[in-house]
Amino acid sequence: MFSLVRRYVKTSLFFFLTGLMVGMWILIDQFIGERGTPAILISVHTHLILFGFVIMLIMGIAYWMFPRPAREDIRYSPSLAEINYWLITIGTSVRTAGELGLSFTYSLTSWLVLIGGASLQILAGIIFAWNIWSRIRAVGSQFREVKGERF
Repeated sequence: MFSLVRRYVKTSLFFFLTGLMVGMWILIDQFIGERGTPAILISVHTHLILFGFVIMLIMGIAYWMFPRPAREDIRYSPSLAEINYWLITIGTSVRTAGELGLSFTYSLTSWLVLIGGASLQILAGIIFAWNIWSRIRAVGSQFREVKGERF
C-alpha cells in the first residue's frame, strides 16, 4: 500500500472516530442536555462520517486498487492525488469547524468558514473524478465479457 493511500485510510479513520464522538455528543445532548440538539450538529456528524470517512476511504482505496494508468495516459497525475488528499482533508476539517461554530452561535464568520470548507470538498470531488476517470477501464475482464459471462 502506497504511503499516500495509507494517509487517506488513516485520516478517514480519524474522521470516523471524530464522527462517532460527535454522534455521542448529540445523543447525550438529546437526553441529558437542557438546550436540545441544534440541527447543525446532525450535519457535522453526517459530514464527518460521509465525507471524512466513507468518501475519503473510497478515494484512497480507488487510488490503490484501480488499474495503473496506461503508459500513454497524460490525464492521471500522482500530484493531483496528493492535492486531492489535502483538499478533502482540509475541506472536511474546515467545514466541521464552521458547522461547530454555528452550533453555538450564529455568525457570518462561521458561515464563511462552512462555505469555504464545503467549496474545498466540492473541488476535491471534481479533482478526484478527473484524475481517476482514465483508470476506469477493463483490464483482463474484457475477455470474460466477450464470452458472455455475467457478473
